[in-house]
Amino acid sequence: MFSLYIHIPFCKKICDYCDFRVLPASDKLFQEYSDLVCREIELYEKKYPGTLKTAETLYLGGGTPSMLPSDCLGQIFACLQSVGVEVSRLREVSMEFNPESTSRETIENALELGVKRFSLGLQTFNQELLKRIGRSHSVEAGVDALELLLSYPDIRVSGDLMFSLPGQTLDVFLSDVDRLSDYPLTHISFYGLTVNPRTILGQKVQKGIFEIDEDLYEPMYQGGVELLDAKGFKRYEVSNFAKPGFESIHNQNYWRRGEYAGFGPGAHSYVGNRRFYAPEIYPRWRDYVRNGAPENLLTIDELSEEDVLMELFWLSLRQSSGLDLQELGKMGYKLPETALTKWLKHNYLQVEGSPEITGIRLRDRGWIFMDDIVTDLANQCSKLE
Repeated sequence: MFSLYIHIPFCKKICDYCDFRVLPASDKLFQEYSDLVCREIELYEKKYPGTLKTAETLYLGGGTPSMLPSDCLGQIFACLQSVGVEVSRLREVSMEFNPESTSRETIENALELGVKRFSLGLQTFNQELLKRIGRSHSVEAGVDALELLLSYPDIRVSGDLMFSLPGQTLDVFLSDVDRLSDYPLTHISFYGLTVNPRTILGQKVQKGIFEIDEDLYEPMYQGGVELLDAKGFKRYEVSNFAKPGFESIHNQNYWRRGEYAGFGPGAHSYVGNRRFYAPEIYPRWRDYVRNGAPENLLTIDELSEEDVLMELFWLSLRQSSGLDLQELGKMGYKLPETALTKWLKHNYLQVEGSPEITGIRLRDRGWIFMDDIVTDLANQCSKLE
């Protein structure tokens, strides 16, 4: 499967925890960006003719895609159409929205372009926490945006939350999950905050202005999982939960090591067993596109056999479907049953198949110790004789 990703690098305000390459929204840059990303798409089509029209999903992320003016978004979609991407025939077209740029105008413009799946970044329903992490919207604006999206029939809406925030209690997070899951959503994501010391929030944590209780990470995660499960949202990836049949097709393509092309500053691509991305800093990306998108300006990672093996472990075990050991066998590797003993003893793993084990997946607290489990199992893999 082949997917397309377009990075929209603008935000009304850069959140205090954000370590992505984003820019404060600027009317002066919107048209320039749209011209450039269309040129980047055209250059890709010239280099890999016929590839883009094979795409089955499209995702607009950021940044805040919903901040881009309608004429600029229309230009990008028209460009995709010109290189053979039939948007109306794609299996899934998703776009990220933030509350401050969610309106009837922005929603209806997205619908006209073919967007059918909307991902709304709420993060929390607690006003003090929104202020602490530097979000620009209020709780009321978040609720209004959510209810407005849900008033449109025949669209899919996903809501995003965060946990392990500075000063966030277990009750506050579970209240957020409970409140969000009471809405008629089909998909919910929640992510544990990773504090980068280079961000504004990271500096405040380092200085002791804010504290994050790391002991709450596990009860928050496990409690959120249990709450969503009780309401019919099944975990299909470590941070993603859906009603049956409403999983993100686009994101599953990433986790299944499907190919994709990314456009915009720093957008990643995976084609032909190599991962690559263009310059992340906007002026450098602008020069890269204006100079014809030369390959020598890409950051390229040619995947070795060992790299592919590690990716298979990481990406498979982060999904509820787990790792198919037959896929491992096709690569010429095996995982000895003795490697599983420790994790099975702790009930961190579940095996599939009997008497021969055909697959493994995480269970219970195994999700919390995913990094340790993946590293341990991958290191014990051996070549088939």
